[in-house]
Amino acid sequence: MFIFGNPRRRNEILAHEWVSLRMLWNAAKEESKSSGESAVSEDEVNRVGALFPDEIVWQSGAREWHDLNVAAQEVGRHLSTAQLRTEFALLLALAEQRKLSNYDVHTQNAPLFAANSEAELSQMRSAYMALLDDLQRWFINTRFKRHLRHQAAGTLLFVGVVVSLITIAPFIAFFYLFYNDYEVDGAIVSAAKGYQLFSSNPVFGLVMVAAFGLLGAYFSRIIMFQGQIATLEFDDVMISYQARLLYVRLLLGMLGAFVFYFLLRSEIIAGSAFPDLSKLGIGEQIVWKTTAAGGMVAVADRVPDPSGLTILMPTKELAKLLVWSFLAGFSQTLVSDTLTQRSTQTDI
Repeated sequence: MFIFGNPRRRNEILAHEWVSLRMLWNAAKEESKSSGESAVSEDEVNRVGALFPDEIVWQSGAREWHDLNVAAQEVGRHLSTAQLRTEFALLLALAEQRKLSNYDVHTQNAPLFAANSEAELSQMRSAYMALLDDLQRWFINTRFKRHLRHQAAGTLLFVGVVVSLITIAPFIAFFYLFYNDYEVDGAIVSAAKGYQLFSSNPVFGLVMVAAFGLLGAYFSRIIMFQGQIATLEFDDVMISYQARLLYVRLLLGMLGAFVFYFLLRSEIIAGSAFPDLSKLGIGEQIVWKTTAAGGMVAVADRVPDPSGLTILMPTKELAKLLVWSFLAGFSQTLVSDTLTQRSTQTDI
């Protein structure tokens, strides 16, 4: 629900926790009066009672959960023997469900709460408070990790939008150039007829190489983030998803794509899997006529669509270059391994 642009989120879980804690506190006060078991003084009743909010707490911020945790610890210090037995069993079951790291340690205190136990009230309260504190710490860490994931996802989203715009910018620029004719080697040609990016405008093509190197580097981080999202820790965010370190990774991807291009240009690496840099461009592709049923006509019988419709597409060689630029940015070792292999072969 939004009022005047400000979100108001209601958390029923937090409100219910306060209600349950208040009922537990009221029962503890009554128990102390009737049993004579470590009776709660009037000053203590007033002090603990002041921790409870006057109105229902619906907001679910860090401050609200902190206040609830403080109140729960104060109430826990005044629980009766019967209440401690019930509450410890509930918390222990919750600790098992949440797979608390030191769950086994707390199970060793379970005999203190047995019906035939002769444990003192102070021992039971200490064991209960230790378990309560560990669970609260677990929930705090869980909320902190959730916040880290949201923060990392926000950074990746922003960077992803920027990288996507950079990647498509050369194509948008080309489509703008498509509406003009150019003089290449004394002849007037249309960009749509196969404008050779590197031979006629090398800088334009190198921008594509850099853009796809950035895209590859960003894609590697997205893949890693998706694989770590359930187990993301503080160190992971600091090492891999901080803005500055993410920019360094993108820079590495862009430089890797540049170096790989010059390895291709120098023919240090070559083969059918690599592009022919003399045939890089974007040109018109014919749209072939389809059958009445919507299927494609056999290759031998294909004829152009009567409408004369054509589409602009990268040439096969340009597509190869962009794929290799992407891979050079995606892999942090592709370029370095290639350089190492070639230097070993030439005994540099």
